[in-house]
Amino acid sequence: MRPGNAKIRSGPTLHTGNLTFPSTKAEDALTVSYLLQQGADLSVLNSFLRPAYGESQKNVLTEMLQSAKRNRFGGYQISINKLDINGYVNNLSVVVGMYREILNVDAAFCIYDDKKRGNIIVIGRSGTDGLDVGLIMRALGGGGHPAAGSALLKSASPEAVEHMIVELISGNKKPFVQVNDLMSYPVVAVSSGTRMNKVYAILKEKGHMGIPVLENGRLAGIISRRDFRKVRKRSGLKAPVKAFMNTNVVTIAPTESPEQAARLMVKYDIGRLPVVESGRVIGIITRSDTLRFFYNLLPD
Repeated sequence: MRPGNAKIRSGPTLHTGNLTFPSTKAEDALTVSYLLQQGADLSVLNSFLRPAYGESQKNVLTEMLQSAKRNRFGGYQISINKLDINGYVNNLSVVVGMYREILNVDAAFCIYDDKKRGNIIVIGRSGTDGLDVGLIMRALGGGGHPAAGSALLKSASPEAVEHMIVELISGNKKPFVQVNDLMSYPVVAVSSGTRMNKVYAILKEKGHMGIPVLENGRLAGIISRRDFRKVRKRSGLKAPVKAFMNTNVVTIAPTESPEQAARLMVKYDIGRLPVVESGRVIGIITRSDTLRFFYNLLPD
């Protein structure tokens, strides 16, 4: 019996980078566990998984690093590199992975112009949530998954391919949406001295489950409807909100991804995150906002 009734996928290393890509699922680890239980020999496996990195790959990587550039698109640091090659070079995907790690960028796209065969080989690697390389490669006629992908093009110039990648990064809505694209603003907030009964009236009128509390224009806490359970006596409704607000506020930056916002909400069991920039609240992102993003309900 497979552990957890895990369905064996077609090679966990193929889609997970040896279980290191962000796209790795729990079932991938279960698959490895199942194979080990069946007597898989890791010494044999390692001989197949160890990518070849020889003189050819070293020369390509060295040349790429000499012409490396970094640019910022869609809130991510990207490197797009163009290089001429003369015929087939094995394991270029390994070179691109090393290139991204050395430059320490969010994603790297390498465009290889194979002069001998007349092909353009495009390989991408991503190390961050929200930047889906596979989606970009599918738009170029190739394929992949969020962390890695490739495409083979004919009758195209490296410059044209680079322009296509930049356009896809800049114009693709879902993978490159940031928190500031989803948040609500201006923010409905109250001062720390506002009485609880007035805060409750605002929550009811606006239909909000919680609102930020400000002190001297900066975030001091957050008050939610559940906090009113702390008010034991009617006299407590006349107390200032700072007596009942939650001061351990989880916030998020406007340039973070919707995935990160959802992750924080799940981790801390909260329904909203104040969006903070330079110590000031510039917006609010809610669980509903992230759900609309994940289910493709963003307005055009």
